[in-house]
Amino acid sequence: MKHVIEIKMGGLEIITSEAEELKTFVGSCVAICLFDLTSHVAGMAHVILPRKSDGKQSTVKNDIGKYADEALSYMIDGMIQKGADPKRIKAKMAGGATIFAHESETSLFSVGPRNTISLRQILKENNIPLVSEDTGENFGRWVRFDLHSGTLTITSNLKKFEKMI
Repeated sequence: MKHVIEIKMGGLEIITSEAEELKTFVGSCVAICLFDLTSHVAGMAHVILPRKSDGKQSTVKNDIGKYADEALSYMIDGMIQKGADPKRIKAKMAGGATIFAHESETSLFSVGPRNTISLRQILKENNIPLVSEDTGENFGRWVRFDLHSGTLTITSNLKKFEKMI
């Protein structure tokens, strides 16, 4: 049986054991997973906001995944330190929903779409392919990443589905 590591809001974890899974719940936030299956290294961040505006680096471990730009930088560096090859790192993501009825895709307060746009741009800047995603819509998702298979399993109690990407 696998040991499940639950990522809290704004949190981030990096694993190197196939006996571990990463798990979180997201609505407008985004679960971004980076992985190198050859080196058996993966990370997941629970991104709340697209960019950190004050320019200061987060020092609280529980907040290191809060901002898309900071989370990806930290995750890439941490994965390389644990043996990942930057040329083999791939990404999957889920979440980024528009939860509240008054939000629109272009609204300043529409955090979900802004998170996914920011993550796609940062991945592109770092030459990391986004191989699959389940984003948008108007509902939350449970997200689990399995390092052994590289599978991201997404479930929604509201929409009554489970899919693997």
